[in-house]
Amino acid sequence: MPPEQAPSPHYDGTPHRFRLLSGTRLTRLHSAEFSVTEFNPTVARNPMQGGRFDSSPDDPYSFLYAALDDRTAVSETLLRDLPFDDRGARLLPRAKLSGLRIGWMNVAVDLDLVDLRSGRSLAAVGQDTWLTGGPASAYGRSRRWAAAIRSWAPWASGLAWRSRREPEGFALVLFGDRVSDDCLEATEDASPLTSSERDLGTGVGTLYLEQILADYRVALM
Repeated sequence: MPPEQAPSPHYDGTPHRFRLLSGTRLTRLHSAEFSVTEFNPTVARNPMQGGRFDSSPDDPYSFLYAALDDRTAVSETLLRDLPFDDRGARLLPRAKLSGLRIGWMNVAVDLDLVDLRSGRSLAAVGQDTWLTGGPASAYGRSRRWAAAIRSWAPWASGLAWRSRREPEGFALVLFGDRVSDDCLEATEDASPLTSSERDLGTGVGTLYLEQILADYRVALM
């Protein structure tokens, strides 16, 4: 069965577990409409919009995307489908930063996630790197897989995978119907940015973002 097809209705495997330990620090880029620990309740109805593992009308749940480091969080959120020019550089429209913030949180309790970080773990759910590295045009299908994996792993608080855009880092999504927001604690640590500096569209927040983007040959346009 090609990986882009629908999940098998006769799956009989065992998804692998990845334990996200209490005290782990997560980075999130999020809309200013939400606090850093607030789950997004949007149900994806357009397959060309939203994220890889958003909820769907057939399996609605609130969700929260994060990463284990700042570079991965920035890459996953802002570098999607961003083409290189003929000089090997990329331009990011400054308008994409409007209303966008960066924030940090600590995991308050141990959370078990479905591990999708390796070939072995992907094979355990009948998949390969298409699931975690496929293009945005495939997100309608990857959401069907998220729903299937949720049904195969009722114990799972979310999914963890190797970032497509920063392969050294790991991204994750948490399911709001399985994780209460009090399991996450916003950190007011002023390093690297204070709470008032975390808007990415202006001031110190933009400068911090530009430092990260420079390593990926991305400039704001």
